[in-house]
Amino acid sequence: MSGFFRKAAGRNLVVMPGSPEKLLLAQPTLADLQQRFPRKPLDIMVPTRLSGLAERFPQVDQIYNLPDPQMSWKTFWRAGLEMQGKDHGHAWVLPDRFKPALIPMLANIGERTGYRGRYRYSLLIDIRLPNPRRHPHPVDRYRALAWDIVDELAPPQPLKLTSRPEQQQAVATEFGIPDDKPLLMVCPGSLRVSAAARRAQPSADQWSELLEKLAGQGWQICLLASRYELLEVEQLLSSLPPVLADQVINLAGKVTWEEAVDLVSQARAALALDNAQALLALGCGLPVYLPLNNQEVQEFQQWQAPYLGAKPTPLSELEQLLGANL
Repeated sequence: MSGFFRKAAGRNLVVMPGSPEKLLLAQPTLADLQQRFPRKPLDIMVPTRLSGLAERFPQVDQIYNLPDPQMSWKTFWRAGLEMQGKDHGHAWVLPDRFKPALIPMLANIGERTGYRGRYRYSLLIDIRLPNPRRHPHPVDRYRALAWDIVDELAPPQPLKLTSRPEQQQAVATEFGIPDDKPLLMVCPGSLRVSAAARRAQPSADQWSELLEKLAGQGWQICLLASRYELLEVEQLLSSLPPVLADQVINLAGKVTWEEAVDLVSQARAALALDNAQALLALGCGLPVYLPLNNQEVQEFQQWQAPYLGAKPTPLSELEQLLGANL
């Protein structure tokens, strides 16, 4: 380790989670760190596939590549050595695995904060124990690392993603988004939706009936989903009347994360399940409704998006609520 060196540190570094929903859930942690250290630029490490989404975080100054979790520990070792001399004095490691914690140690960053985990005792300096009773939601478990152990957490700051008008116009032209109707983003995919939320989601027939009513109100419906959710989207389209199916704009699997931000920013509202698309729509400032299949749901503690402002809403109420947004 003779090549290690440490100079006066003026920047902070956060090693971010490696999935889109966890990345968005961790954004309030960046807002807390910016609030706590307003004069220190904040850098993050994310996998390459999520760098376009991370670029839309207003708190971030520089983005570095984080190896994918399935890569070998040698790849993380090299990534840590490459991070030497970047002027980072404090690093927060949000993933709870061994390999991401290697990076700030090998980068010779003096202060390293993260939760206890296997083989991490020698890698972290400020080792925390997760407290599910005090911080039951993953948003607050991440945020707790940004503050001292004794600090009480204020309510999380809202998600925020940046999008400029020229970027919005470019993607609207590319994907043929009309401007003569209010745009409603519909995200029916159930990838990485919790079991509790999946039990409450509408069936394909219920989705079809709802979209018919909303199209009748004058909404331009746009379907947004990942390429892993194409089958669900195709099943939904096949259940729609042919005339309506031809009017629906289907962008499932066709857009990048940064294009999704620009497209969703132009919508007036969003319907989504409890997944990354719902969080993205919240970050774009939209009212986000999570359709419920009219079964009574008592507990939303294990859900992701409602904690940050999404509204679980029975199907019977959605037509009236969305009509008020026209």
